[in-house]
Amino acid sequence: MKFLASLLFLATSTVALGGDVAQESQPNILVILADDLGYSDLGCYGGEIRTPNIDALARRGVRFTQLYNSARCCPSRASLMTGLYPSQAGIGDFTTARPSPNRGPGYLGRLTERCVTLAEVLKPAGYGCYYVGKWHMHEETGPIRRGFDEFYGYTRDHSHDQYDADYYIRLPEGRGKEIAPPASEFYATDVFNQYAVEFIRQGQARDKPWFLFLGHSSPHFPIQAPAERADKYEATYLRGWDVLRDERFERMKQIGLIDGQHWKRTPRSLVPMDRDDIANGFPGQPNPAWDSLDEDRQRDLARRMAVYAAMVETLDQGVGHIVQHLQAAGDLDNTLILFLSDNGACYEWGPFGFDGESRRGTTTLHTGDDIRRIGGPGTYPSYGSAWANLGNTPFRLYKHFTHEGGISTPFIAHWPQGIGTPDRWIRQPAHVMDLMPTLIQAARARYPVAFGGHTIPPLEGTSLLPAMRGDRLPERDLGFDHQGARAYRQGDWKLVWSKRMPHEIQWELYNLAEDRCETNDLAEEHPDRVQAMASEWEQWARRVHVIYDGPAVGDTGMKAQAATSPVIAQRTITVTGTVARQSANGVIVAQGGREQGYAIHLRDDKLALDVRVDGQVTRIISEDSVPAAFRFQAELNEQHMLLRVDGRELARGPSPGLIPVQPKDAQSIGRDDLTAAGDYEPPNPLQGQVTDLRVETTTPGSTN
Repeated sequence: MKFLASLLFLATSTVALGGDVAQESQPNILVILADDLGYSDLGCYGGEIRTPNIDALARRGVRFTQLYNSARCCPSRASLMTGLYPSQAGIGDFTTARPSPNRGPGYLGRLTERCVTLAEVLKPAGYGCYYVGKWHMHEETGPIRRGFDEFYGYTRDHSHDQYDADYYIRLPEGRGKEIAPPASEFYATDVFNQYAVEFIRQGQARDKPWFLFLGHSSPHFPIQAPAERADKYEATYLRGWDVLRDERFERMKQIGLIDGQHWKRTPRSLVPMDRDDIANGFPGQPNPAWDSLDEDRQRDLARRMAVYAAMVETLDQGVGHIVQHLQAAGDLDNTLILFLSDNGACYEWGPFGFDGESRRGTTTLHTGDDIRRIGGPGTYPSYGSAWANLGNTPFRLYKHFTHEGGISTPFIAHWPQGIGTPDRWIRQPAHVMDLMPTLIQAARARYPVAFGGHTIPPLEGTSLLPAMRGDRLPERDLGFDHQGARAYRQGDWKLVWSKRMPHEIQWELYNLAEDRCETNDLAEEHPDRVQAMASEWEQWARRVHVIYDGPAVGDTGMKAQAATSPVIAQRTITVTGTVARQSANGVIVAQGGREQGYAIHLRDDKLALDVRVDGQVTRIISEDSVPAAFRFQAELNEQHMLLRVDGRELARGPSPGLIPVQPKDAQSIGRDDLTAAGDYEPPNPLQGQVTDLRVETTTPGSTN
């Protein structure tokens, strides 16, 4: 009880963020977050999409070349909103309606109570707080509950039909919709832009500083825009992604973003390993050359990208309306405007995209008059991995990955009264979690030591105002993790771990000062640096709740997980190892998760092999208990599953088939660190040790 009392006493305690702000009055604050916008899609970052209003903010402000995100929508939002790493804020991978308490505090699937939002920090400093658009940090911890005064948008799911007027809500409960166009004229991106101006008016009427978070769902799939807006882009994209990638790269040189010596336009990125239908027949292969496609496919794909471009242009037009309103009201110069994207461009799922809800959708080839229906009401298209590769020019890979194409975001700051109008590139590394301390310093707010009876972790981010004013930021390391992909940035060095690739996964090492586009892997030349940085990634991961505390698993524990994840897609698998156990239950080794994978584990003293194919688990399990120490062998081939202990066969059963695609979740030893590969609740740790583990795979029909 004494401890609880001390927490309650601290509920109003705060800490100041160092550094005074030059202006006399607190600025208004506008954060604009685009969804799945690629690094080079904006005109001011080299893109061909028309974004004159955002470009104008860039010319009167600063642009960052190395702002990092957290690889996906909701983890990036959680980090941006709290100033912490996403796993510290409770959304280490994704939101979920059924969080597992066994996965630890980093994977609640919603914002934890042990963090504070931008609104919860700025409101005590006198700000009116408004939110428009996509929330995606779980509806049970929605914007009104987490400090915002007014909200219009949606709190459920990652995306929705832009034309479905009834889906978008006004909060708090009982508020009438100030803006309600007829259903036939409703388009969510337009209405979000209109509500941004409406809420700014409401904030101005209160004669207090205001904070508006405009969280667009554009240009996330389903890519949708009125047909007439997409028409003008169709001829541009009929020229194809190869030509346009070259042109973007040259424009990026011309505008001073990149140089030709340390930045290289990478080859077409690989399509991640997935089911053949999802990957459009290209799993593990490079995106195809544009000229290799027939005319019908080219026209279909050009229209998809034209719709995407129309979404981005519509977003930009909204920025123009907001700026015009602020200028007319005399508030533009003392409004801190920040514009960024939540992750790299989205590859889902193959070079031809999909039609229909996410992974359940199939790809439709639209021809003739049907092409112009792409992006209309009731459609659910994506634009695919090859156009996403264009969006991330010149980087490798995409959203979901921790290579530069997944975690690099455009970032613009405009605030004439606070940073001047420098029209300057800022080339220092930064992170979306830096927005919280930046806004705290600008607003002269305070970050709490405790809030609502909970101790709050110290800020992980750092204020970017010094960099915006031409000074250096403090040196620091940055960690990344998303569903098996991970990275660690230390000075100019970056250690990165991929996933869902056709080759064996291991740590890659790059010097970003010399090789920003990650084209020259230096891991073999610097093994000591790889080992040291991998160890520091592990320490960081444990500290921020990426990896759960648990029993020792010997030398094959975290280091083994970080050392290799075997390629198991479409291969027979034989796993051998030695176990010394003190528990009746627990995972010996697992690779994969809720979609694909396998797990060898103890269940009530018996040894089990679970194989998951397309979400369904097939299990064989020994009839007898296994000893406290034993040597095991597990096999999966096209005919059967098999388990042996100390050379004796204990279980055999029919095979569900080979694992069809490379799983997202990496190999875990002594526990299942992400989603469950078997039929149990993760992490299901083993009390004991696993040693001498060996995973052998062969391709059916090979002679190896």
